[in-house]
Amino acid sequence: NVTIGARYYQFDEARDFISGGLFANGDNRHDETSSNGVTPRIIASYDLTPDIALNVQASQGFRLGGVNDPLNLPLCSVQDAAIFGGFQSYEDETSWNYEAGVKVTRSRYTFNAAAYYNEISDLQVTLDAGSCSSRISFNVPDAHASGVEVEFGWEPIDGLQLSFAGGFVEAEFDSTVTTGLGAVIGGIQKGNRLASVPEYQAAATAAYYWPINFGEGMEAFLAGSVQHVGSRYTQPSDQVPGAGNFASGLPFGGASGAEITALNLELDAYTLLNLSAGIQNDEWGVTLFLNNATDENANLSFDRERGG
Repeated sequence: NVTIGARYYQFDEARDFISGGLFANGDNRHDETSSNGVTPRIIASYDLTPDIALNVQASQGFRLGGVNDPLNLPLCSVQDAAIFGGFQSYEDETSWNYEAGVKVTRSRYTFNAAAYYNEISDLQVTLDAGSCSSRISFNVPDAHASGVEVEFGWEPIDGLQLSFAGGFVEAEFDSTVTTGLGAVIGGIQKGNRLASVPEYQAAATAAYYWPINFGEGMEAFLAGSVQHVGSRYTQPSDQVPGAGNFASGLPFGGASGAEITALNLELDAYTLLNLSAGIQNDEWGVTLFLNNATDENANLSFDRERGG
């Protein structure tokens, strides 16, 4: 089977930026951005046997560009204003995804696996604009994400359902973005990891269902799931040596403002355990659930302001 498709898009966006307050620049402005194009997709599958199917696909993705807010210049250093002031607008992001996989379906189990390569052009990255207390988006010419994913489901006995899903991904910059003097901007360096992407993650579930005498078609169940997510970085610059060393620059309460607070900005891996139990039929059900049963304190992002 072969499926071929295409999507035409036309985006038009307009906005007014109006600022006020102590650090306003008087830079009220009207911005517009627009884009149009076609994103194609082709999928081919082949039934090797009645239980085993092979598939390949290639598809293009798109993300609209835009315009950044003006820099908060009263809070910028001269150097930061010069470095980040040139990124007022950013271009559309596009990607080509190439994937190959296999699907196995049997009476008691299913197995799916896929390998993929995602080639990204003009990747939109968000960074702190140095000391400006502003965040900007700009483009990185080339990046990629490649990996494998697997899913497995098994019913060893009637009523007992087990499943596992996991994946590994390598998501990295393939370009380096520098200032006019050659300094790397915000950790955007070839080989550095993309932000917010764990290298690996996995989830496993188990559930048992059995009939009960509480009405027609009624059954009870017990279920649990475990999800593990690997380490991540909130921003690309967080993986640069010394990125977690902060000085407020604000004398207060006996502190000079020059003291260094040192943090590891790599977000730790975390594991979540969810449990549930209940009764149900085709028309109604009652479920008791406990999410994050181990009270895991997952670090999801590192949020910062001027000076960390």
